[in-house]
Formats: sequence, structure tokens, C-alpha cells
Amino acid sequence: MNNLLPLSGQPGYKIAFLSPQTFDETREAIAALKDGEIVLFNLEDLGPVQAQRITDFVSGCACALSGHKATVGNGVLLFAPASVQITSPAPAPVEA
Repeated sequence: MNNLLPLSGQPGYKIAFLSPQTFDETREAIAALKDGEIVLFNLEDLGPVQAQRITDFVSGCACALSGHKATVGNGVLLFAPASVQITSPAPAPVEA
């Protein structure tokens, strides 16, 4: 595959994949967001109260950094710094 050309002008993004087991482990996510990294959070193994507490805290920090949040799946969240735009497909039309 020597015929591939690099995409010039495209920034290389880092993605931090985290599965925090305690609230203290969220500091790593905040540090990653501050460094301009995308954070993918897997909270499926946590109880609902702890998962909500972590989600609220990291969401608030992302908001303070002008970042973005998207729900990827059940218990899986994506946090991105302000330099990354999150887009999602348009919802399918509802048939009557």
C-alpha cells in the first residue's frame, strides 16, 4: 500500500478510552479534555447513581471548557474539546 497519500491539513486527534470505576478516576478525563483529547467513557459497569454523578461532573467540566458531549450508547458517552465538532445523522422521518 505505497500508493496512499497523507491527508494534509487534517489534525491528528487523540482519543482517551476510559472505564472509570471510581469518581476519582474522572480527573484523567478532565486532564485529557484540557489537553485537547477526545474522551470516550464507558460507564456500563457502574451503578446508576455513580454513573450519573460522574456524567454530571464531566459534563460540567466539558461545558466549562466549551466542549461537547454526545451519548453513543447505553452507558457510553463521548466528550470532545471545543476544537472538535460532534455531528450526528438526521433522524429518520416518522411515517404516519
